[in-house]
Amino acid sequence: MGTKSMTCIILLCMLVALMPGVVGAADAKFTIGSSDVTASGHDGNVPANTVDGDFVTRWSANGDGQWIQYDLGVNRKVSSIKIAFLNGASRTSTFDILTSTDGSTFTTVSSGVVSSLVEGLQTFDFPDVDSTRYVRIVGHGNSTNLWNSYSEVELYGTASGSPPGASKLAITVPQLMASGDDGNIVAYTIDGDLNTRWSASGEGEWVQYDLGSSKRVEYVKIAFTNGAERTFAFDIQTSYDGYNFSTVLSGAVSSLSNSLQTFDFADAAPVRYVRIVGHGNSVNAWNSFAEVEIYGSDSSGSGSEGTVVEVSTSTQLAAELATATAGKTIVLANGTYSRTTPFAVQNKNGTANAPIVIKAKNRGQAIISGASGFRVENSSHVVLDGLKFTNTSNGAVVLEGSHHVRLTRNTFALPSSGSGLMWLQVRGTNSHHNRIDRNDFGLKSDTEPLIAYEGQNGSGQISQYDIIEYNYFHDVGPWVANGKETIRLGLSGLTLSQGYNTIQYNVFQNCDGEPEIISVKSSSNSVRFNTFRTSKGSLTLRHGHNNSVYGNFFLGDGVESDQEGIRMFGNDHKIYNNYFENLTGEAIYLPNGDFDGGTGGSPPSPTVEELRKQWKVYRALIVNNTIVNSKTGIVIGSGKAYAPQDSVVANNIVYNSTGTLYYEAATTNTLFQGNIGFGSTISNISRSSEQIRNINPLLITVSGIQKLSASSPAIDAAMGTYAFVLDDIDGQMRATADVGADEYSGAPLLNRPLAADDVGLNTH
Repeated sequence: MGTKSMTCIILLCMLVALMPGVVGAADAKFTIGSSDVTASGHDGNVPANTVDGDFVTRWSANGDGQWIQYDLGVNRKVSSIKIAFLNGASRTSTFDILTSTDGSTFTTVSSGVVSSLVEGLQTFDFPDVDSTRYVRIVGHGNSTNLWNSYSEVELYGTASGSPPGASKLAITVPQLMASGDDGNIVAYTIDGDLNTRWSASGEGEWVQYDLGSSKRVEYVKIAFTNGAERTFAFDIQTSYDGYNFSTVLSGAVSSLSNSLQTFDFADAAPVRYVRIVGHGNSVNAWNSFAEVEIYGSDSSGSGSEGTVVEVSTSTQLAAELATATAGKTIVLANGTYSRTTPFAVQNKNGTANAPIVIKAKNRGQAIISGASGFRVENSSHVVLDGLKFTNTSNGAVVLEGSHHVRLTRNTFALPSSGSGLMWLQVRGTNSHHNRIDRNDFGLKSDTEPLIAYEGQNGSGQISQYDIIEYNYFHDVGPWVANGKETIRLGLSGLTLSQGYNTIQYNVFQNCDGEPEIISVKSSSNSVRFNTFRTSKGSLTLRHGHNNSVYGNFFLGDGVESDQEGIRMFGNDHKIYNNYFENLTGEAIYLPNGDFDGGTGGSPPSPTVEELRKQWKVYRALIVNNTIVNSKTGIVIGSGKAYAPQDSVVANNIVYNSTGTLYYEAATTNTLFQGNIGFGSTISNISRSSEQIRNINPLLITVSGIQKLSASSPAIDAAMGTYAFVLDDIDGQMRATADVGADEYSGAPLLNRPLAADDVGLNTH
């Protein structure tokens, strides 16, 4: 904003403060006795004269900084002040308004206020102060001389104190955050001065307030810069942990007013963080908040406020874990925590509103070392946050028979042990709804999976409804023939158990451990929206049925060997909306199996050896994928006994300059329809143009990815009906469907290739 605009904003805010106004209906005039008024000095016109109801009498003192002070007796919520000035119609007076709870430490709520040329009481409004006992007016003279002369003063607010459940919640500067600013920082939104502001230009810019502990939040008051001339659009979000936010008020629009406006919503609890997300104003993209107040109560609604304890030694940590109850937060001071056995969280149960939290005071500075690690056993609603694992001998974390456990923003950097070592294990009965998010995993050179899901002793039921998301997996290697997966989601003994687990929005970079980067060995899971960068191996559906793989990016460098896409065994898998580029191995591979599990996929009493075999593929759906500049496209069949059956390859684009684009190594009844192949040998088996068209798809590079151009023959050319393909790899809805992963559209992109900076420790 320019200087001229800023000056206008300041003058406008000052003008509003000077205008006589109407006190809110809920506000009342406080009764102040003559003995409750004091002053820095006077000329014989004493401070008690300002509360005698007589406009002829006055308090007067000469000099810049002379003050008069009012004691309310107890803490009250103060909303406004009225002042009548001596000779108020012929000269203006300048002053500040300050408040205090103890009479010694004061906060300025209005600075540099200038009165109007008016006889009688003038109203000066400011953001409600709750609570305060002392109000001080500091004079800076008048437009003629340095005399400060007030004939009458009235204070207004809530006479009975703040109503239960709706008090103003205290916020201090260290508890503030913002997505950015233009130099007008977020601290200005709580300084009590409507002439200051936080400002940031752009869609989605936000300010955030930390309430210090869990509260019940009922409504928010906001004053907007230039609010009388333009409306502002925004959302209000709340969070109990600062990472997961829920929108409690969406698409709010302000009224035309420079004063504080109240925005109510359904009470939210527990809440520690409140975020206001701006969507610009009716004139431009600027978000400018002059003042923000948050109202609610100290009760989080959980039945317990919980406790926060800080530990600095391994002994203290173990002791606090042993006595942990719902709502307890254990904060680990910077330092190393080492012991010969894992730190144990056993039979401890938090709640959704009051989890047991074990977190680093400073992310990455609480180091779990030695042979320790963590074991969370038969527990629930537990959070491990911001720790750094460098321990040896034992894995970093074992979740045994636990649910609703969250591992977030931890660093897993275990040194090489020289033998097999799993870093994170999830196993045991009654395991479900766990979340592994925003962690950093790497470097890893030991054999055994980095993350291993194991059920109960390798059989039974895999953990269900877990989410692995926004993690950075990197630098796994060197390559071995077997046993160094980055994620192994199950074991052969869990083949027929339904997981309903989701692996999403992760980055796998230089994950070169073994032929399977992700090895899915269970049923009914989703792997979606991940990005694989220069990683050897493939995403393999090794055991299990009915898994879905979609929206993923596989990006190779075209140089390192064995950079592959997706390989599968089993029944009823869906592979769609995936993008493959510069791979040096198979992009999509449906090999033959060495065991036939049958069309139902559940043979009676399969042996341990049969469960370990590669099961025949039934009814795989390979739909709407795009493969470019890779060594191999879609490969069906291999030399083993049981060829894929009743599968579909439809509406894919393969645009490679080498190899056979659609290679059929076995005779199958696979249905081909609506595919495009261009740039090399289309197929080793004769296919009609309805099955595979030999035509240039006319792709163009957009943000490093090959997408459809406006003249692409793939537009509106998809064949068949596949109801599960509702949108494309970008998250754009499909109308008349196009061929390939990309739907030609001008709609906003909701999904894109992720980089290391998009995931891991510091992402929201």
